[in-house]
Amino acid sequence: MSCTVCGNGERVPATKPYVEERDGRIAVVTGVPVTVCESCGETWLEASVAHALDALLTEILSQDTLGVRAFTEPAPAA
Repeated sequence: MSCTVCGNGERVPATKPYVEERDGRIAVVTGVPVTVCESCGETWLEASVAHALDALLTEILSQDTLGVRAFTEPAPAA
């Protein structure tokens, strides 16, 4: 799929770390699956990944001042 931002590159699957700061607390989630434009570097998250990432960040930031965790795909709903 071509990039909707620059129109020059192709969007390719990748993994990246994600950093979030809320109320003076910092969470780092490694290995987040994303799609990245090879040309401009714009990054996209699938909706299911965004929801799982938000839940993980909320959990980390409610418990730790600084937390680092690896991203894991949520189990499919039964």
